[in-house]
Amino acid sequence: MDYKYIIKKIDQIIDQKPKVCIILGSGLNDFCNKLENQKKINYSDISYFKKNKIEGHSKEFVFGYINKIPILVANGRLHYYEGYTFEEVGILIKVFNHYKPSKYIITNSTGTVNKDWSIGDFMITQKFLDFSFIKSNKHRYYYLNNEIDIKNKKLRYGTYTYTIGPTYETKTEIEEIKFLGGDVVGMSTFPEYMMCNDLKINPIILSCITNYAAGIESAPVKHSHVINNAKKSKLNFIELLVYPCVKVEYRLVFNTTVHGSLYER
Repeated sequence: MDYKYIIKKIDQIIDQKPKVCIILGSGLNDFCNKLENQKKINYSDISYFKKNKIEGHSKEFVFGYINKIPILVANGRLHYYEGYTFEEVGILIKVFNHYKPSKYIITNSTGTVNKDWSIGDFMITQKFLDFSFIKSNKHRYYYLNNEIDIKNKKLRYGTYTYTIGPTYETKTEIEEIKFLGGDVVGMSTFPEYMMCNDLKINPIILSCITNYAAGIESAPVKHSHVINNAKKSKLNFIELLVYPCVKVEYRLVFNTTVHGSLYER
């Protein structure tokens, strides 16, 4: 796994080091339309990446500017369930870290377990619940304590629950996740966060709530609904995402601690 090869490819499309680096989740690629003077390179042009057939991921690096601020976007991510290891999924963070940007932003589309939250809301992750059981037979919690000084009635703070995927969770699993304190559930982001943690990087993690988790409503969860609802939220999402990109100073409190749960399977 040679992330330096990916950097060499990206260096062909950038004319200065990015100050902001972003990973875009499912259906959130419309943010790239805000970038001026765009330059792109497809993942397919980089031999490291497996062929990605996941709907809603454009599979490209995009470089451009907002208010003259250089921004590098990974428009589409990697997933553990595609056959990558945790470290391989986190390679996008390694690539970003080469440029030492002032801000790292990781986004995703998620389902919520909370009936009083709405589709189209957004969440800043303050805690992870690892529900994957990849490295341990215990649930583990990772506390970020992140806060962003943005006033938006749709912005919430809470716990992101990571599951392996690619299938959606069962009703029983969602009930368990809710019992354990999860607010949203998704199949990405946590491996990237673990790489951030290893590299002592302070990321902003922004979730777009696109659906209710399995069992919350009678209708089954479908990926097409996730994509469509993400696109319906694009204007609010872009507004939220542009703010930390262009704001020189913003409040970001970061402190990570890890606790293993006493709850075991």
